Parts: sequence; structure tokens; C-alpha cells
Amino acid sequence: MKKPWVNLSLDEFIANLNQEYEYHKRGGTEYRQHTAKLSLEIALKVKKVHPFLDPVESKKLVYTHLPDADNERKHDVAKMLRVTAKNMYLEMTTPEEVKGYVKSKLKNNWTLKK
Repeated sequence: MKKPWVNLSLDEFIANLNQEYEYHKRGGTEYRQHTAKLSLEIALKVKKVHPFLDPVESKKLVYTHLPDADNERKHDVAKMLRVTAKNMYLEMTTPEEVKGYVKSKLKNNWTLKK
């Protein structure tokens, strides 16, 4: 699915992936740590964010850059890159009114009702 053009910052994308890597270094499994590290490495090689918004393109790029990795690893790396890019995209394109509405609904959802 083609997303409308939005200027997604490569620096912010790298920072988000680095944050994910640091998070997993502080208590994640070795598998998740390695997945986060590989995601960061691929992003630094590709130097673009938009290709990772498309699941097929994301997978192609990962398969190209990690030819010797097992398919499960490739899938997980592609997913981490795609989810990070998609979160950035949604953050930039979701209107503030919608964000406020969702936040209020989530806040109200946590109250216990008898």
C-alpha cells in the first residue's frame, strides 16, 4: 500500500531504532537484541525511511541485506523496521484532535466499573 508522501526524518528513524536497541540491551532476549541491532544496521545502509512503510519492500530490502540469516530473523527485522517507520508516519499524519480523542478514551477506559 502506497502511503502519501510525508517527510520522515532519517535521523529520527535511526534514533528510534537505536532507542529500541538500547531498550532490548537492558533486559531483552539475545534474539531481540540482535534483531534490533540488525534493524539499525540495515537502516544505516539503506539511508531512507519510506521503503520500510511498505511490507513487501521492507522484506525485500532485509532479504537483500541479510542473505545468510534464517527466514524467521529476516521476517522479524523487516517487521521491526516497518513498525518503527509506520509509528513515525502515524505520529506525523494523525490530527491532534484524533490523538486527543484516543487519549481521552484510553484514559476513561482504565476506570473500573462495577
